[in-house]
Amino acid sequence: MKSANPIAPTLTAPCRIWPVLGSRRLCALGLSLGLMMVTGCRVGERPLEPEANLEATQQLTFQSLDLQQVGADGKILWKMQAQQAVADPKTRRVRVQKLVGDIYDQGKPRYRVEAAQATVFEQGDALDIQGQIIANDVQEKTRIKTQELLWRPQQQQLILKGNLEFQQPKIQLKAQEATIRLRDNHLALRKKVQVTNQKPALNITGEALDWQWQKGQVQALKPVKIIHTPQQLVVNAGRGQMDFQNQVLRLTQGVDAVSPRGQLRAQQVEWRVPAQEVTAIGDVFYSQNDPPLTVTGIRAEGNLGTRQIRVQRASTQFVP
Repeated sequence: MKSANPIAPTLTAPCRIWPVLGSRRLCALGLSLGLMMVTGCRVGERPLEPEANLEATQQLTFQSLDLQQVGADGKILWKMQAQQAVADPKTRRVRVQKLVGDIYDQGKPRYRVEAAQATVFEQGDALDIQGQIIANDVQEKTRIKTQELLWRPQQQQLILKGNLEFQQPKIQLKAQEATIRLRDNHLALRKKVQVTNQKPALNITGEALDWQWQKGQVQALKPVKIIHTPQQLVVNAGRGQMDFQNQVLRLTQGVDAVSPRGQLRAQQVEWRVPAQEVTAIGDVFYSQNDPPLTVTGIRAEGNLGTRQIRVQRASTQFVP
């Protein structure tokens, strides 16, 4: 496959094969890096060399490259293409330019992956890609941006790290780490998590939120802050569950809701967002600014919009 222009050779003849790393074999058409199969065009062609010389010059440069891995059942686990690549059989790493490919789930394409520059690393049956990555979920219409993507096909898990962004038509999420479980449609977001939801209009921040996207539910496993911009309401709670489909929030472990009109505190609060109806239980404290009023009790029900609150076993204080 000699060519005057080694950057763009054309494969018209059988490849030359020489031994690499003992029993492993390399040719201009195929390269085995652990369990990962690599197919591509080498830049230039070199003569057969002793194995000792190959040990010193293991990095191989390709002008185009196909990467693929197949499971024990014969199903494709993932398939990638790159325009340029440098492969290192010893470390099983491939540095690539203009990476495009698919991650397969149960034998079907699930994520379309793109990266201008990336490092591809095979770990057993797992695929690790590092770079500025964009992954589009072809089933759920989700666009993902991340700096590292680890696909574990046996566990049906996608692990993401580094400045993550998830975009759907009605919700956007950001975090530093995330794990997607495809078996039960579960997304675990960790570290500096931000959720922007359109209906209801909520901004949610915390350190650990789990999203079950088909159910439209987000669960806060650690302290969470919720901002409802239309009502200028800021809510802090120790834990919480947000049902976006029914637009209901259930908050626990100390809830504090503050707006320009007043404040509501309780151990538990159920908040039906569109109607602004709340049910508060445990150590209830309610105050409003106009007219000035403070009420405490064991349970409260009412409407934050109209400020009509009914408190059981109430102790009321009117502020002159």
